[in-house]
Amino acid sequence: MRTTSTSEELDRLFLELVSLLRPRVFVEAGAYEAETSLAVAAAVPDCAVVAFEANPYVHRKFAAGTDFAANRVDYRHQALSSRPGEVTFLVITDSASLADDRVEGYNSLLRRAGGDWLGDVEYEEVTVAATTLDHEFACHPGPFALWLDVEGATEQVLAGGRTFLDRCDLLKVEVEETPFWQDQWLAEDVVAELRGHGLEPVARDTQTEEQYNVVFASKRFLEAEAAA
Repeated sequence: MRTTSTSEELDRLFLELVSLLRPRVFVEAGAYEAETSLAVAAAVPDCAVVAFEANPYVHRKFAAGTDFAANRVDYRHQALSSRPGEVTFLVITDSASLADDRVEGYNSLLRRAGGDWLGDVEYEEVTVAATTLDHEFACHPGPFALWLDVEGATEQVLAGGRTFLDRCDLLKVEVEETPFWQDQWLAEDVVAELRGHGLEPVARDTQTEEQYNVVFASKRFLEAEAAA
């Protein structure tokens, strides 16, 4: 597995691979400002691009400042989870941070494990509409590509995308070696699940020793590129 020194280098590699793959559908889960979705929409004009952001404060902030529809991005205030319906999203309202926690990227479906730089935190519990990858995209032909940064809730998203993952050829995911959130999957769990769908880790960054990003590619995509 190739290691890059910065997250920016890994992002560039992922976008280069997406341009080679030319997926029919690109999904960004935990989209925040949906920067990657905007880049994919510009690079692959015939790709359907859907960005999911569960935090109502974040979605409101960026939806007000960017015309996503004009840029061919479906920017949704919706959570991806293990089943359709509703979920409780935990918005941090008070911590040791000097920022406005409500619009930061470390809010999640899961509670913090504690003992980190945020200190003791207080939450606002927000009910958010939820869907699954399979519910949304079961009728779409592949190939798919996925960018997954859901602050520890990776298990929930992948559990709702068994069929999606079988048609997914590229995936970038943030993983942790130690728990940042309660009851989360760690890196080895994510790797094992994705390998079960034919996705192999091909590159990672060195964000920190405990938290980093990994790019996975399907065997069929790697074989096709090797033969090209």
